[in-house]
Amino acid sequence: MTPNTRSLTSLPGVILVIFVAISFATNSTLAKIAFDHGATPLSLLTWRTALAAISVFVILKVWRLSMVLPVRVRWAAIGMGGLVALYSYWLMSSLLYLPVALAVLTFYLYPILTSLGSWAIGQERLTYRIVVCLITAFIGLGLALDIGGNINSFGITLAIGAAVVFTVLLLINNNLVDGQDSRPISLHMMSSAALLFFLMDVNAEGMALPVSFEGIAAFIGSCVFFSFSMIGMFVGLAKIGAIRTSLLMNFEPVSSIALGALLLDQVLEPLQLVGAGVVIAAILLAEMVKNSSEANENV
Repeated sequence: MTPNTRSLTSLPGVILVIFVAISFATNSTLAKIAFDHGATPLSLLTWRTALAAISVFVILKVWRLSMVLPVRVRWAAIGMGGLVALYSYWLMSSLLYLPVALAVLTFYLYPILTSLGSWAIGQERLTYRIVVCLITAFIGLGLALDIGGNINSFGITLAIGAAVVFTVLLLINNNLVDGQDSRPISLHMMSSAALLFFLMDVNAEGMALPVSFEGIAAFIGSCVFFSFSMIGMFVGLAKIGAIRTSLLMNFEPVSSIALGALLLDQVLEPLQLVGAGVVIAAILLAEMVKNSSEANENV
């Protein structure tokens, strides 16, 4: 198969993953609208995570993939549902205090934090290029967040906390998967998180829903777009692999900036847009450096 043929064959997968990235951004934007009309992060996450778990279950059934896991892996995956619940709740809660684009942009530090964490636990080397990307990303984030301005510090803390917890989740998951199919593991994690959200929601707020048609439409839309994103992610990974998928997912923060301006009138200042561009470029470069190093090691 020639390079041109391979490119044409993978084009549908590339397009799908770009749509997945946009869909994730749409989910966050609609979540903010739902919150403005009476929903809470907990109520949205309860329904969203449950629908996503059901969607993954259906995909595994349709593809006739085994959902059985070794006992140790199964219980570890169920326990990791707690981390899924924590990072999801913090990220959704940050939307109450920050513009959607800035919350998503802050959360998207996780690829670089994952490289730093992998180095800390001895999983991979930390190159000077990754360090430069890390420093550059934080400088860009400082510009984007307009540190010293009117940005809510609690919202920033929630978004950074979500990125850190998600980094821990990825590091544990990398060790847990270890050559196994990650999809059954994801099903157990999502199901466990959905159960946690349900118990917390019933105890705390009793499933608070939006009080307007616009809010209900946004609530349902957020759940649907998130579920599509989860399914599309699995299909995209199978079609084009993890490397290109991770690179293309950088369309999410870009889409969040555009959707925030279009649907929420959350327009960033020119300096903030420059900072956002610096962060996205640093993350993209870090992933390219990391993937290039892995490719050279496999030659």
